[in-house]
Amino acid sequence: MVNDAFIELLTKKLSDELNAGEQVMFNDLLKSDEDFRKQYEFFKSYWVQEQEKYSNSNAMFENILTKITILEPAEVAIKEEPKYRRFYFFLKTIAAVLVAGVSCAALFYAANLNEKANTTAKLDLTATPSRMKSKITLSDGSVVTLNSETTLKYPLSFTGKTREVYLNGEAYFDVAKDHKHPFIVHTGQMRVKVLGTAFNIKSYPNDVTSETTLIRGAIEVTLTDRPSDRIILKPNEKLILKSTHLIKHRVRTPLAKAKMDSINTSYSLTNLTYFKTNDTTVVETSWVNNKLIFKDEPFEALARKMERWYGVKIKFKNDRAQDYHFTGVFEKETMLQAFKALQMIEPFDYKLKNGTAYITDPINLN
Repeated sequence: MVNDAFIELLTKKLSDELNAGEQVMFNDLLKSDEDFRKQYEFFKSYWVQEQEKYSNSNAMFENILTKITILEPAEVAIKEEPKYRRFYFFLKTIAAVLVAGVSCAALFYAANLNEKANTTAKLDLTATPSRMKSKITLSDGSVVTLNSETTLKYPLSFTGKTREVYLNGEAYFDVAKDHKHPFIVHTGQMRVKVLGTAFNIKSYPNDVTSETTLIRGAIEVTLTDRPSDRIILKPNEKLILKSTHLIKHRVRTPLAKAKMDSINTSYSLTNLTYFKTNDTTVVETSWVNNKLIFKDEPFEALARKMERWYGVKIKFKNDRAQDYHFTGVFEKETMLQAFKALQMIEPFDYKLKNGTAYITDPINLN
């Protein structure tokens, strides 16, 4: 389809991946259709804004790669724990961009759900338990690093027009370039399509939010419940998908919404989270370097990460504690030492029983 061809070429154009023949095709499409020209100018303007702010992205990516081979079980400590009662950081929402893009869906973003997939009869499975990470190299040369409690299904060799894998959990992808065979990652709530790039996906079934973080290149995300919408990310951006159907009784501070769906999901677009000002340490990919970095993280969300990090279950008997916010770095200390450090920031107690840590009210709280 011409519309799909234009989106494919537009994504490659924005990420400087067009070859000579594709450049000619892209120019011809622009000449033939005024709407194509307007859409290209629109996304180009968005793409180049604030590029100087992110000039260190390649250096950051290389730094990640140099440390990616450290895949031992994590014992964790808190190196630094500044107390942030309520740290309001700005989500850089591009509501106008996405709304305008979606409003043009009839022209450019019609879904193509009949795309031929790889043969799925013989999918291999790699799974990582709690406290462990693993790294695999796919048949096309793409390297995937899996976080704890993650499974990845993939064919032993890719065939057909696409390279497709299925993720449950969190993984860091360094995808080998192949312009003729797009790489597609399926999760429960989204479909991420790339040509050759590096990105992180976090999509655990029990987490309220799922995230896709782009380090370099370009990716196109399609939401499972809204297949007609296509969201294009540029380097140093993160897509946050919030599953409202998982929220039962508690009300959280809402994400800055780029679009709200009446059924069960909302999504927003923001920048990468840096641990400190003028620092290249990225919170979203810190786990690749055997560090669990958290910045103004609600205790309830941090507990989910600690469960996977330490291989224990954490349950709250103290409702107030779920809303405590913490900032710090887990790296080498034991779980008991980590809890002790958190107790220095906010008042709570805990009890360990049969592999479960129960967060309770502090004994001497007046």
